[in-house]
Amino acid sequence: MIHAAPLSDRLRREVAARVGPDGHVLVLDRSEVGIRRTRATCDDEIAAGMLSTLCAPVEDFELDASTASFDLAFACRVGALDGRHPHLRARALANIARALVPGGSLYLDTGSPLRAITLG
Repeated sequence: MIHAAPLSDRLRREVAARVGPDGHVLVLDRSEVGIRRTRATCDDEIAAGMLSTLCAPVEDFELDASTASFDLAFACRVGALDGRHPHLRARALANIARALVPGGSLYLDTGSPLRAITLG
């Protein structure tokens, strides 16, 4: 699963626990501060290989070639997706689509419930 931050550290740990040892959560955040906070508060999950971080804007990120595609992505307060930076939306969606398996899902936090975004 890809998660574009910010999200509370408690929720990051909870998501990693729900994914379990056979899954993996990638926290993508454009903020170095956010990445440092995630690394500090989720060190057990990182050490267990359940969670990793990548500091990059969603509209510019690429997965390393050795990283498997993800089944699910969700975004919380991502300006390229929530309407604050509409000129970046197409690039962000294309990058997320490339990081997901065919038929993978993207959910955008716009309140309750999450909103499913169709890719492709």
